[in-house]
Amino acid sequence: FWRMEQAPLTRVSWQDLEWLRHFPLNRDTVLDYFANSQFYDRTCLNEQLNMQQGLSREERAEMLEQMSGIEYALAKAQEVPPTPTAAARTLYVIEKRQRTAGGGGGGGSAVLRLYYVLDGVVYEAPTLNSVLRSRLLRLSWLLESAFEAVRGVTAPQRAGGDAGPKGGGATAMDVGS
Repeated sequence: FWRMEQAPLTRVSWQDLEWLRHFPLNRDTVLDYFANSQFYDRTCLNEQLNMQQGLSREERAEMLEQMSGIEYALAKAQEVPPTPTAAARTLYVIEKRQRTAGGGGGGGSAVLRLYYVLDGVVYEAPTLNSVLRSRLLRLSWLLESAFEAVRGVTAPQRAGGDAGPKGGGATAMDVGS
């Protein structure tokens, strides 16, 4: 039932400067912009609905509830207008979802991947698993380095400068007698 997902593209980014010169990037156009990127699956439900011209947003939403497949949806939009000292900043979060059609009660969906568009550059967000794996690998490398550093340190000297029984100092047996 589930098809094999392609490898994550978390080390890849995409930007279309020509598109950005001709169209405003906002919450209404970000999915159109995203659809030009390599992250977009052209067999998705969004494409099927785009082929049916003249549908209102409400009609699209109703049709989507009756469909199953991959869907892209804007999950979050943060738009900071420009100020005299700073340029406009935008952040959009897009979800790639597996939608299941619902009978009379509507359908459901499960988030497969997250993408974000930061000031016109599209990225795939890393999964929690990959972030934790990366952090744990770094932690294990740091711990290994620390243990190697501790192993390299010689045994501490005892009081009086002797190194123990072989160095001629007193032992616990000598003190007690």
